[in-house]
Amino acid sequence: MEIRSDLMDAHLYAFNRTTLQDVLEQKEAYRSIRLEVLPYLVKSQLRSAPSGGEGTIVDETGNVVVPPSSNLQCLSQHRAIAPSAFKQDLLASSGGGTHRCCVYIASKNKYCHRLNSIQAYCDINRDVIGEASHLSGYSFSSHNNIIHPSCVLGSKSTVGPQCMLAEGSQLGDKCGVKRSVIGRHCRIGSNVKIVNSVVMNHVVIEDGCHIQGSVVCNNVQLQERAVLKDCQVGAGYTVTTGSDHKSESLARK
Repeated sequence: MEIRSDLMDAHLYAFNRTTLQDVLEQKEAYRSIRLEVLPYLVKSQLRSAPSGGEGTIVDETGNVVVPPSSNLQCLSQHRAIAPSAFKQDLLASSGGGTHRCCVYIASKNKYCHRLNSIQAYCDINRDVIGEASHLSGYSFSSHNNIIHPSCVLGSKSTVGPQCMLAEGSQLGDKCGVKRSVIGRHCRIGSNVKIVNSVVMNHVVIEDGCHIQGSVVCNNVQLQERAVLKDCQVGAGYTVTTGSDHKSESLARK
């Protein structure tokens, strides 16, 4: 047995549908895949390991289960023919726990991240224009950023290192973008500042807006001089002219 402390559960699980349905039918009180179903399946897998000598099975409480005589006769035949298959054949014929739980350990050249918070979402977007840039399919410019050829930048507008400006987006004059990701077909006016933020697709940001540490979803409209700091803005929401929001979640009702 190898015990490790350098791995993180990515919270991504794949099940045999029939097995999962059986468990949920037997354990109707279960509400969590991670905290209840998965530990139960692991326990069932361990339950099927021989204990107390060959030819015995241990149940969920640790008690020895004796297979029927017909199974024992079958067992002796299989032991003589194929000793290496002895344990598996006994489990299959006795109806014991046959769940098998496996884990995929990503190698160091793979990218894997647990996405369970706004901060994690922002971190992943920055990774895509950083250490995991190969996932985007784009290549970096000489300024260490990604700007799609179809984008339009106004006079004196700057897009800093580790930023991404996706297909069809436009920046007005004197805009500044730092450590941020801007999606497809966004329309950004003049004198707009975007820092440490994620702006999704088809967003309209009018003149003089400031966005910092925020996530702006699809089809949002920020009217003139709106200010967002550490906010999340839901899809299709309109931030009114001159409004100032800090640490808020804004969404359509």
